[in-house]
Amino acid sequence: MVLTGIRRGQAFHAFLIVALLSSLTLMHVQAQEPRRDDKWPPPAVLKMAKIFHDICVEKTGVTEEAIKEFSDGQIHEDEALKCYMNCLFHEIDVVDDNGDVHLETLFNTVPGTVRNQLINMAKECEHPEGDTLCHKAWWFHQCWKKADPVHYFLP
Repeated sequence: MVLTGIRRGQAFHAFLIVALLSSLTLMHVQAQEPRRDDKWPPPAVLKMAKIFHDICVEKTGVTEEAIKEFSDGQIHEDEALKCYMNCLFHEIDVVDDNGDVHLETLFNTVPGTVRNQLINMAKECEHPEGDTLCHKAWWFHQCWKKADPVHYFLP
């Protein structure tokens, strides 16, 4: 098939549009990979959180694999994981007498390196849904992960 100058130009423009859209899609997908390097998540934060992690793993029976998959992989529902998330909130004492999370208290609890990221993640995550405290805790975490999958991490 022979293309005239006009058709050849249209075909070239169509090719450029497809190439541009493919590049943008690839950049978007790559940009959503969780950041994991020697500075993020901050090693000092992970070290500080280890005691709470260990306590909550023992209390809930969650597996390390479930935590890692949620943190670095896909959002998934696992009852022990949900209760692990709730346990972390209780252990770091950011809940009221009803067990509801107070975001301002949470923000003030985390170091500045993480605080700004968490505040940005939480902008659209203020009204948790769920019938239990474990489900509400999971709701916060899945919302934060969706809001910023690059910086979100679960210790």
